[in-house]
Amino acid sequence: MNLKLNIKTVISIVAFFFLAWVGMNSYTTVSPGHNKVATLFGEISGEPLGEGFHIVNPLLKFYIYDLRVHTETWEKVQVPSQDKLKTSMDISVTFRINPSHTPTMLQETGNLNDVVVKLLTPKVRSLLREAGKTVGKSQDFYLDTTQRDLQAFMEDGLTDYMFKKGITVEAVLFRDITLPQVVTSAVIQTKERQEQLEREKAQLRIVEQQAQQQVKQAEAREQAAKSDANAKRTLADAEAYQIEKLADAQSKANTVLAKSVTASLIKYNAIAKWNGEYPQTLMGGGPDGLILQLPATGSSPQKLDN
Repeated sequence: MNLKLNIKTVISIVAFFFLAWVGMNSYTTVSPGHNKVATLFGEISGEPLGEGFHIVNPLLKFYIYDLRVHTETWEKVQVPSQDKLKTSMDISVTFRINPSHTPTMLQETGNLNDVVVKLLTPKVRSLLREAGKTVGKSQDFYLDTTQRDLQAFMEDGLTDYMFKKGITVEAVLFRDITLPQVVTSAVIQTKERQEQLEREKAQLRIVEQQAQQQVKQAEAREQAAKSDANAKRTLADAEAYQIEKLADAQSKANTVLAKSVTASLIKYNAIAKWNGEYPQTLMGGGPDGLILQLPATGSSPQKLDN
């Protein structure tokens, strides 16, 4: 009796836990931006479950896939160019999983980490090697045109390959491009020579400007000297012209005066200037040179011996 009771008790307990397990595993929830792929005894069952609450077979096993945007980065990837030198760079790929493709992805590849390791990483490295073959020199990786071409090549190659695997590639980005040491040293030396050349050109321009200023100053002084000489010459010409005109006028005046002096005019002027008095001394014209001293009014004249 007690044995039967114990068996019933055990069965009841087992049934209770079984029902509890069935109840707990008869539903599932899917977080936003995810989906779940169910398998039953290793076989993929049905369509993937989207976001929300779902009543499911408690015997199903679920694999979760994150459908949000992912960015995978590979650092210091060595990319060879045609000159056999390897340039180091970081490359990032932004992608997302196609929700409807998760069952096939689980069957063919695995989870998201398996996709990155088995599919994305090898393809990125392969495409980079192919892209490097189109670059002539390693320093060309610094050119904007080269980087744009490299980015377009990688995006096209990854998109075509990964879309078939259920991955949608959204962007490929490059950064931290590091040239080989030998190229870096050569670039630095070239840059230093260019900077030195620019400094020398700048110094030469300063010297040329100073020389031009000196030439302009000399020309200004020469022009000022010419202007001063012209001014002096003009003044001298004016003074000479004035002297010439004065002399000419004086000559004409003297000519007119000479023509106007006659004996009658001289007498007339003498008479006009006479004050009514006679001269006091007269000189005779004889051999003895007689000189007479005339007396004052009312006196007789006196003779002066020589």
